[in-house]
Amino acid sequence: MAVWQWFGLAVAAAVLCMVVRSQQPQMASLCAVAAGLMLVGLALNELGNVRGLFQRLTAMAGLREGYLQTLLKALGVSYAAELATQICSDLGEGGLAVKVGLMGKLCVFTLTAPLMMTILEMILELVP
Repeated sequence: MAVWQWFGLAVAAAVLCMVVRSQQPQMASLCAVAAGLMLVGLALNELGNVRGLFQRLTAMAGLREGYLQTLLKALGVSYAAELATQICSDLGEGGLAVKVGLMGKLCVFTLTAPLMMTILEMILELVP
């Protein structure tokens, strides 16, 4: 049910930004950023449940906890980079948004490179 509340907040913020934009365009951008941060904050509260689920799945699969940590970090970096990219775009800084997106992708790659090496080693052990 929370998703519908989030959508309602987003639509209300969009309408408010539209009204404010006619009077003070600079404030409309700040309003959009504030609403976006509120939505992200609400969504982050839901991640506690998902983390517990991932821990159970990791235990059932017999994987090390480090793999889960790495994947969750990569997911967090990915979402944070996307949020920063969208905020930069909303504020009219398209060039900066592209650079933030690139940095996010590079960070995800550096986080997951050791995991990819482990997977490759496991595959090579299976091949005669």
